[in-house]
Amino acid sequence: MKYLLIKLSPRSSLHLGQREQWLEGSRTYIPSDTIFSALCHCHLLLYGEVESLLAEFKDGDPPFLLSSAFPRWGDDLYFPLPKNQLAADKDLKKLKFVNQTLLFRLLSGEKLQDLKDELETNHELKYLPLIKKERNVDQAEDQKKSRALSQELDLDDRCWQLEDIPRVALNRLNNHPGENFFHFGQVTYAQDAGLFILVEVRNEKWQQKIEALFRLMCDEGIGGDRTCGKGLFRQPVFLDFEPLHIAEPNAAYSLSAYFPRPEEIAGLDESFYELEERKGYIFSPLNRSLRRRSIRVFTEGCVFSDKGQRIGRLENIAPDIFKAHPVYRYGFLFSFPCRLEET
Repeated sequence: MKYLLIKLSPRSSLHLGQREQWLEGSRTYIPSDTIFSALCHCHLLLYGEVESLLAEFKDGDPPFLLSSAFPRWGDDLYFPLPKNQLAADKDLKKLKFVNQTLLFRLLSGEKLQDLKDELETNHELKYLPLIKKERNVDQAEDQKKSRALSQELDLDDRCWQLEDIPRVALNRLNNHPGENFFHFGQVTYAQDAGLFILVEVRNEKWQQKIEALFRLMCDEGIGGDRTCGKGLFRQPVFLDFEPLHIAEPNAAYSLSAYFPRPEEIAGLDESFYELEERKGYIFSPLNRSLRRRSIRVFTEGCVFSDKGQRIGRLENIAPDIFKAHPVYRYGFLFSFPCRLEET
């Protein structure tokens, strides 16, 4: 079994909505189900059909598994903080992503709270977003100037920048600005930053096709406002990846959005997880006005107390009145082994 590391370098800002009709704000990563949907669209463009790709996944033995796309900065890859790391310190609660060195220690059973002092001195242990130490501000100073200075300083050494761009909808009858004023969120990555995706290639005959699909995806774009030039990437870089090897693992750490099979629901009592609702509209040449059936998935960073007996599935989320073709949500699990303290 082979693992691919795919490095993505954005050449524009991205809008990665977290829920239906959510224009303000943006995610800073791309969920695996969004990536799979984009690959299906690219498969249709390249080969004129998508049924052969879906058939490989519907039988329960997928030829490859996808992680979500997470931040990278320079040579460092950043992974979601495992959800069993429940820190009491207010600064540690702000951490969202950790680099591979810190992740290895956390998956091996160490606690983030116990590493607080080492995080300040050991420069090999990295995390995002960076913890900014607040400056002592004279009470007599203008607080507005202090906040502006703080925001300006925060832009230094930042992997990404989130912005809300003001927009206004035009009246279709007279082309005048209407009352629909809103903000549109976007994320912009630093020049030496971007995203990365891990692919577990279970059938090496698919590797050439996987690379072709990702190359086209970078040109087609992903996320919102693609027709305005957002969501585009430079050509991806494909590298081999060596997965983490954890001694005596007894759990699984998720790197993808995961929708379990019915028999995989058991064993959640000792797991650490978060659920997120997925919904939206059908994107099909036959209909784009129908809502997809909503489901809840386990988010990235969940820690399941078993030894990788989970695989997940494709779920048909087409509404009952849409008979033209199935509409699938990708929910296969991409995971690393990890160790939980036995209670």
